Amino acid sequence: MVYYDHRKEAFSTHSNFNLNKSSDPRAIHAQVIKSNITTNIAIFNNLITHYFKSNLSSYAYTLFHQIPSPNVVTWTALITANSNTLLSLHHFLSMLRHSTLPTHRTITSLFATCASLSSLSFGLSLHSLSLKLALSHHPFSASSLVTFYSKCKLPTHALKVFDETPQRDNVSYSAIIVALAKNFCYSDALMLFADMRFQGFDSTEHSVSGGLRAAAQLAALEQCRIIHAHAVVVGLDSNVVVATSLVDGYSKTGYVPVWSELLHNVGEEKRKEALWNHSEKLAVAFGVLCGSVPPGDADKEDRLQHYTQTAGGLRLAQQSRYDKVIGKFSSSLNYYYL
Repeated sequence: MVYYDHRKEAFSTHSNFNLNKSSDPRAIHAQVIKSNITTNIAIFNNLITHYFKSNLSSYAYTLFHQIPSPNVVTWTALITANSNTLLSLHHFLSMLRHSTLPTHRTITSLFATCASLSSLSFGLSLHSLSLKLALSHHPFSASSLVTFYSKCKLPTHALKVFDETPQRDNVSYSAIIVALAKNFCYSDALMLFADMRFQGFDSTEHSVSGGLRAAAQLAALEQCRIIHAHAVVVGLDSNVVVATSLVDGYSKTGYVPVWSELLHNVGEEKRKEALWNHSEKLAVAFGVLCGSVPPGDADKEDRLQHYTQTAGGLRLAQQSRYDKVIGKFSSSLNYYYL
């Protein structure tokens, strides 16, 4: 097994090979070949990442196969570039077969992929492996693991991971608040929101929207107003996610505000994006899910209901296909390392 300390690898490249967003990685790769620099793997790792970001995946894979001994950073670049796809899990198993162990960055990306694919079996195996490698309690990987259990409808598991995280931050709190709010643990979500503020951590758009969601489901108008006031104080009331959560919260608590005033601080483009790209939030915001559609919006209601039903059907169709492939990957992980 190769145990890797990510602190030992310098990610800065040679002064003549500055990789930035505007540069063409193929031109820099050509300079590397001409300079005959073949021992600095950090340059190749950066090139692989830059190739993927430039939508030149074929060049990235070609370069990857030319590296005689890829390290964990090289493998993580492949895994992260293919996140939320089955290919990410395939690269992870290949990395294990090459006797390279993951870091917390690798684990974080993989938990996010398992959450996106609703792969409970593979995620549980990955959690077991991360415990053996002492990676599960890192703030990044722990937050990603909380989100994974939330997507799999296991709030008690998510809360246990949070309780066992020694170093918490506002990201950790945001993850668990949203996880509990989405899994019917509304009182616990509000308690953790209060605890986050008591501990002195700053609120994020996700923690505020999660708190508003919990208050809305409890029909707690006073809590909605308190969180609304807090959002105004910390400057999050103009955030599109928070603004749409406010509309949702007030609607479900029986209070019917002036819709335009709740979104008055949100830019026109962001407002359109929130209302039309997030069908479920829009449906709630305009009362499609709570029975109070503003007058004159019948056409919007019809389109929203059709969009939401279509999206739900696609998710069900994809889930059946993913479950079969994920089962195979999980068996492979258990066979090799668990």
